[in-house]
Amino acid sequence: MRPVGLILLLVALGAIGPLTGQTPEGAPSEVRRANAAWADAMVRGDTMLLQQLFSDDLIVTSSSGAIRDKAGELDDVRPRPDLTTHYFRTEDVRARVYGSAAVVTGMARWRITFQGRDADFERRYTSVWIHDRSAWRMVALQLTTPTPPRPRPQ
Repeated sequence: MRPVGLILLLVALGAIGPLTGQTPEGAPSEVRRANAAWADAMVRGDTMLLQQLFSDDLIVTSSSGAIRDKAGELDDVRPRPDLTTHYFRTEDVRARVYGSAAVVTGMARWRITFQGRDADFERRYTSVWIHDRSAWRMVALQLTTPTPPRPRPQ
């Protein structure tokens, strides 16, 4: 088969979409909605929603390099009397979809009160999502403490 014929056959069969990076229409906005739902659930301590958004094999790498699984992440956000999350916001969010996988990057900012002390956090994050059972689920999350820009030598 000539190369042009093979390409036409792949297009006809729908197989060329993943090869060219094309994704189903609406997929980036669906991933953005899942990312927004994650942020909303974090501020509310909504472990029921997070249970659905997180893949069973979720791995979280904190800015200190500590590793948590799904159970550890859910335990960190579980409501308790000595912890209040005032807000959890994501900004500068970018979503790239690659077939049934997606990479989301952004800046997360949140404020908590833990045992009577206020603390503000700011982290760059990269999350990896997969489309599983007709929903987007987070499979990996990496948090990084941003560093201030270095002054340029003059």
